[in-house]
Amino acid sequence: SDDGGGPRRPPLRVVETHCGDAQGASRLLPAPAVASYTACDFSPAMLARAQERLGDRAEVVNTDSASLPFENESFDRYVSNLGCCCAPDLDGKLREAHRVLADGGVAAMSMRIANGEGDTAFAVIDEALKGFGLPPGPDREGLRLGKDLPALKAKFEGVGFKSPVAWRTWITLPIHDEASFQDFAIAQLPVQKFLAGLGDGEKAEAVQALRAAGRKALDEGAIQIAVAAVVAKK
Repeated sequence: SDDGGGPRRPPLRVVETHCGDAQGASRLLPAPAVASYTACDFSPAMLARAQERLGDRAEVVNTDSASLPFENESFDRYVSNLGCCCAPDLDGKLREAHRVLADGGVAAMSMRIANGEGDTAFAVIDEALKGFGLPPGPDREGLRLGKDLPALKAKFEGVGFKSPVAWRTWITLPIHDEASFQDFAIAQLPVQKFLAGLGDGEKAEAVQALRAAGRKALDEGAIQIAVAAVVAKK
């Protein structure tokens, strides 16, 4: 019930896309306010890890966020944490979010801002490996749109969402030493693929460059990701 003793709100049907290994959901669930939780990702490997974390607390579904296998108005809340920057078809993702939400439902999404001000995570990785030939990352709309908040809100309004609220912020990562920064960098799939293509000697030099870059970033402050977040109602 609310603070005034009003009627109790029914538990919410929640869907998350680009759930990855479901670290967030595993910390949240079970929750009295959640009637059901559906965790979606396009990667079978990530979903396998999500299933291990979640067990029977949620349903996991292998699907593209731009083509969800759910009926209209199936959910009350739609969540996508750092998912918009991974979506090749951002318009399709937003249309599907709007479609599967019930009237009055709320969508909450965030996206990484490529080369965003204050980024000491991905920007540091790119700079450290640039001299070894790391190619530029994908030029996805979801990686750029967070720099233009009016355009971001207009994008949500364009598919039917109401009164979107958007802001920029940072996510501080729990990285406190150069070895942890190295592990974080190498865990990124593009970095893994790039390092795998280097010879042993050059690979060792590249890893040392990552460690040095991480040490320098930590000496100057925290390791953080520049992000934009948006909340909108159907």
